[in-house]
Amino acid sequence: MPLREADFSLACRDDRLPCLAVVLDDDLLSEVLGEPVRINRVRYKPGTSALVAFRRTLDGKEEYGWALTTRGNVKLDGRAQKSERRGGGLRLLPAAPAHTDAVIAVGGIEDDWALCNNLRWLADVGLEQLGAVPRPGPGLLSSGATVLRYKPERRVVLLEQHQDAPLVIKTAAHPAENADRLHQRLRRHGVPVLPMLGGADCRDHGTSASPLWGDRDLAASDDPESVRRAGEALARLHSIPAAEDGGLAAGSGTLVERQLAVTCAMVTALVPALELRAARVAARIRHSLEGADDGGPAVVVHGDFSADQVLVSGSEVRLIDFDRARTGIPEADLGSFAAVEEMGCWRGNTTSLSRLAPLLEGYVLAGGRFVPGETDAWAALRLFAGSVDPFRDRCPEWAADMSRHIDRAWELVP
Repeated sequence: MPLREADFSLACRDDRLPCLAVVLDDDLLSEVLGEPVRINRVRYKPGTSALVAFRRTLDGKEEYGWALTTRGNVKLDGRAQKSERRGGGLRLLPAAPAHTDAVIAVGGIEDDWALCNNLRWLADVGLEQLGAVPRPGPGLLSSGATVLRYKPERRVVLLEQHQDAPLVIKTAAHPAENADRLHQRLRRHGVPVLPMLGGADCRDHGTSASPLWGDRDLAASDDPESVRRAGEALARLHSIPAAEDGGLAAGSGTLVERQLAVTCAMVTALVPALELRAARVAARIRHSLEGADDGGPAVVVHGDFSADQVLVSGSEVRLIDFDRARTGIPEADLGSFAAVEEMGCWRGNTTSLSRLAPLLEGYVLAGGRFVPGETDAWAALRLFAGSVDPFRDRCPEWAADMSRHIDRAWELVP
C-alpha cells in the first residue's frame, strides 16, 4: 500500500483528528507552513493526537521542528499563550476543512512544551556547569549547538563545544531514575561505559552529558573484533545480579504484557486488516515467554540492546543509552540485538546478520550464558513491538513493512 494511500485511509477512519492527513504528508504540511519540510517521526494516539517531528533547511542549515494536532484543539491555545509570554515561536495554523475550527500547532525545539523548562535551564545554567564553551549569542540553538537527535516531547541530543573535547548532551522531559547508582555499578563491574558529567542539578533537569567518543557506532562497523568486544561488554553487564540493583524496574512479565497489548491496539488502529494476525502472534509470544524470569537468576539487562547502542573506536567499545535498563534475563538483550540486525538486513544493510555470530562468540567467551530458543522468543517480541516503527519513521510502504514484522515474529515462535 503506497504511502499516500495508507495515510489517507488512516486519516479517513479517524474523523476526530481533521488535520491528521496534513501532519502525515510532507507536501500538505509544507503547504500549510509555507516552506518545504520532511516529516521524519510520528507519534500517534488514535482519536486523540498526532505529533510529528520534521526537518527543514533554513539559511543553508538543517533545523528540526514539530507539529501537533489534537482532538478538539485540546491544550493548544494554552501552550500558544505560554509560548508567547516567554517570547517563543509557537504558532497555531488553520489546516483543516472549512467546516471545522481545527488547527495545527507548530514550533521549534525550544518551543517543545515538555522540554522547554529543562532546555531553558540548560541554556541559562547547565552549559556553564558542564564547562561548555560560552556561546556568542542568546538562545540554546541560535549558535554553537548541533542537534544530533530529536524526539518531540521526549528528548533532544546536542553536540556542544567544550574546552577539552566536544560534549554530547541529552536533555529529556523527565529525569532518569537511579542513573547515578546504575552508572557506578556498571563501572564497578567493568562494563565499558562513557564518563557521566555534571552533578545532581543536571540530573534533576533531565540532563546527562559525556565527552564525544568514538568514530562510529557498531551498526556502521563490519569489524568482527569490535563486535566480539561488544559481546564481551554485554556479558559483563549481565554479570551484575539483579539483587544488587534494587532501583531498577523488576521482572519481564508486566513489560511483555504491556508491549503486546499496546502493539496489538496500534496495529489494529493503523491497519485493521492485520488485527487478527497480530492477536495470534501476540498469543504465541505470550505463551513462549510465560515464566521467562523463572529459568535462572535475574540480572541487569540493557533493555534496548542493538548495534547502534554500542560506540566504536578502533576495536574498543562503549555501551550507551541505559534509559530502559531493568532486571531480566540475558536472552532479552540477545533477542533484541538479533531482531534489530534482521530488520537492518531488510533495509539493505548486508553486514547486519554477519554481526550476530561474533557478538555471541564474544559473549560466551566472556562467560555469558543463554538459551537459544528463549532468545528467539525475545527476538519475536522485539520484531512484533517494532512493527509500528515503519509508520512512526515514515517508511514509504509502512503498511507492508508492518505485515513483514508480524509474519517474521510468527515464524520465530512456532
